[in-house]
Amino acid sequence: MALSNYVVVQYCYQFLIEQISMGLLIYSHLPVALTALLFSLFVLIKARTLPALLLFNTCLVFTLWCVFDLGAWFAFLGSYSSMFTWSLLDFLAVLMFFFGYYFLYTFSTGKDLPLWQKISGLALILPVAYISISSLNIPVYDLNSCAAVEDGSYTIYTYYVEAIFILAAFIFTIFQYRRKKDTTERLRTLLASIGVLIFFLFFFSASFLVSMLAASDVSTYVYNYLIYGLFGMPIFLVFLGYVVVRYQAFNLRMFGAQALVIGLIALIGAQFFFTASLPVVTLIAVTLFLACIGGYFLVKSVKKEVKQRLQIEELAATLDAANEKLKILDKMKSEFVSIASHQLRSPLTSIRGYASMLAEGSYGKLPLKVQEVAERIADSAKYMALSVEDYLNVSRIEAGNMKYEYSDFSLKEITEKVVDELRSVAMKKGLVMVFRSDCDAGCLVHADIGKTRQVLMNLIDNSMKYTPRGTITVVAHDDVKKKKMYVTIQDTGVGMSKETQSEVFEKFVRAKNANNVNVTGTGLGLFVAKKMVEDMKGKVTAESEGEGKGSTFTIEFPLITT
Repeated sequence: MALSNYVVVQYCYQFLIEQISMGLLIYSHLPVALTALLFSLFVLIKARTLPALLLFNTCLVFTLWCVFDLGAWFAFLGSYSSMFTWSLLDFLAVLMFFFGYYFLYTFSTGKDLPLWQKISGLALILPVAYISISSLNIPVYDLNSCAAVEDGSYTIYTYYVEAIFILAAFIFTIFQYRRKKDTTERLRTLLASIGVLIFFLFFFSASFLVSMLAASDVSTYVYNYLIYGLFGMPIFLVFLGYVVVRYQAFNLRMFGAQALVIGLIALIGAQFFFTASLPVVTLIAVTLFLACIGGYFLVKSVKKEVKQRLQIEELAATLDAANEKLKILDKMKSEFVSIASHQLRSPLTSIRGYASMLAEGSYGKLPLKVQEVAERIADSAKYMALSVEDYLNVSRIEAGNMKYEYSDFSLKEITEKVVDELRSVAMKKGLVMVFRSDCDAGCLVHADIGKTRQVLMNLIDNSMKYTPRGTITVVAHDDVKKKKMYVTIQDTGVGMSKETQSEVFEKFVRAKNANNVNVTGTGLGLFVAKKMVEDMKGKVTAESEGEGKGSTFTIEFPLITT
């Protein structure tokens, strides 16, 4: 049966074929609409998210628009419905623009459209729905020109609404691009936005141009412009397909590549049904062949990348599980150390006390050799008790249970008292201990006085342990301009290499040459001191000119000025 039998008004057949290629008319509507509908349907089935649903709604309304627009030319919807379907095109167009903007918003933000925007969109759409259903926009069909006679006062409102949605999408794109900091997210949003805006602008410009020129001298070929406006949809799908493949939109990376290739091949292959020219058929065949080859390699490449990504994700999951197990084991270790330390501290205190009393002759005078043994027991118990205290402090720090009682006090006075207490120990080791102070503002700090004393004892004792001979110089001074209070502990001991200086405050770390002068260290004292000072808003640093050249430890606290 001849194609002319399906034209709505037989009188217009000659007018139609003179103005538009019948094959191009059908090709611009059916393959494009079918590809968009299938693509969005597959996305909806696989993803089942709000953006996927809105993409499907956009493509579904686009498909209805294409079917109704063809129904205005052909009789497959019934000649009696031609005017009604034609007038509904305006309503479908604005509805499609609304769903397109709605999709862009949810796709870019991951959130639903705000209620006020939904109400605003509905307020813009409802008048168009009334105008279209009432056929106020197309009151007359002119058989002389085979064209609908539009009522411009109503039709122009449709274009205003479409322009508002385009402007909203453009402003939203700029706002989101500037708001997002992650480069990948910015590009993902930008590409999706460009696709939507191209689709909007193609469709709007074509339909607006047709409406403006329909009554002019160029109306003979005016509907050609409308046909090309529909090709904004496949461009949008290409952008969206790339976003799916490149940025895993909808979590459909593999499917996106396949759908993009299949859609492209379908659009190219559909051209065989709308042309009989041998050169054109040959060109289409070559293009289709190249598209198949390129599509094959694209899908193969994406498959390989997806496989690698899955392997990486599995490895990451394994590492996360291992990390969780390590955290549990570390917690169990800390709890064990804490319990064990508490159990050891009491008997060690007793051992040290009784050994000291024996050495001092509290239970009668002991032979010299026995007295030396008692002193060694007391010293060993002392060092063990200090080690246990370090383990306890580490457990408290890691568990976040270290408590501080803050007050204002003179750091200079506390430092001087600690130096006085340790001077006799230094003298027994043959060391000279010197204290100096230079304070202009009272040397007042706000910290825990007990923890500060513990830190000072720890650092000065550390310097004595690793200084076989020479001097320990302790200086307390302030800097009023910087509002800082400092205590510097300088020794003439074994010193540190550059490598050791960078890690000396880490757990269980000791200088390589430390065992040459002291074998009792645990590598925890400096770690505990640093954590305590940092918790009290201070800072501890270590410096040395190298091994054998001594070390300098500096404690820094905020200075209280009056």
